[in-house]
Amino acid sequence: MKRIKYSLLPVFALLLAACDPNGLEISKTAPESQFVSPKMQSMPAVQVSQANYDDQNAVVTFSWEKADLGLATELSYSIYLSSESHPDMCLVSGVTKTSYSIDYKTLYAKLVGESNLGLSKGTSHDVPCYVTASMGDGYYLVKSDPMTVKFDIARISTGINMLYLSGSFNNNHPDRDGIEETVSGQKQYQGLVNMKSSGANKVKFLEYTYSGKNEGDAWGDDGSGLKVGGAAIDAPAELAYVRADLNAGTYSITKLDGPVRLCGLGGWWFGGNPELVYNAEEKAWIGEADYTSGTFRMSINDNWGFTFGPKRAADLTVRDGSDIKIYHNDIAKKALGGDANFKIASAGRYRFKFYYESADCTWHLAINVVK
Repeated sequence: MKRIKYSLLPVFALLLAACDPNGLEISKTAPESQFVSPKMQSMPAVQVSQANYDDQNAVVTFSWEKADLGLATELSYSIYLSSESHPDMCLVSGVTKTSYSIDYKTLYAKLVGESNLGLSKGTSHDVPCYVTASMGDGYYLVKSDPMTVKFDIARISTGINMLYLSGSFNNNHPDRDGIEETVSGQKQYQGLVNMKSSGANKVKFLEYTYSGKNEGDAWGDDGSGLKVGGAAIDAPAELAYVRADLNAGTYSITKLDGPVRLCGLGGWWFGGNPELVYNAEEKAWIGEADYTSGTFRMSINDNWGFTFGPKRAADLTVRDGSDIKIYHNDIAKKALGGDANFKIASAGRYRFKFYYESADCTWHLAINVVK
């Protein structure tokens, strides 16, 4: 058994102090040297397939032998997974049993989401995994030895056909940044792509069928339009709105380097509306604003041609904790039969986060009340 060490040790020291503000020693029935860490149970390879993703009853179960911290009290367990870009990602915390089951749809988002593990699709990954145990507010936190779990991650179709942009801005990632097919089967796509990066961008379009592990056709410019096997395309190192028609062989990439606003909260003149500011660490546009009444929608570049909102009627009224998918008004308006304007259920001050989620290849607006 080992106490958890490495770079998080100072944080745990603070947690220990916080849980015993009077400096009193919590009574233990055994010395720390006799504490028993949890032990992860071995797992077979996890197949994250389309069939498992679509099956609401299919789950993956992590299990472990219980820890013993010398007190007859309830323990709290957390599971951590790691990748090269995201070490020690917490899959779940606050588990009081010695097992945890997760459905494949949720697991898939955790594995491939750029804000989570960011693993590539269409391949297998050996992922280090461990479980921690603690009592109270992090008191005497111990961890299991790491165990490697193999995840075989298929390319999952979410029911919407996507065309992906791959280039220097995303290290030639094959299927992270996608734009949506507007009419199924028409091979006409449009959507926002965050290409903020340093230097020049060169991109290609990648088309998938989801039926295998191959990357599919790569489309580039042949001097007169899009063509399979064409040359890489010059693209702005900024947020951009991208349209592509594979049948006609046409495309456009519009740079959007102007303000991102909550248009309507300060009236319908662009300049009077609160602005969201880009946070490079979170790769998101974030800001706070007061809401009293009325409706609003996202706007970019102070241009009515680039406004965004939900395309489901259920998402037109949002509340604290809402995290909804939003789309260009060309798409949302057709689905709703009118402009996609939000309203918030209760007045207050809110934090807004506008970001791209690579797990489902859509843009989200998260709304949380400021405490």
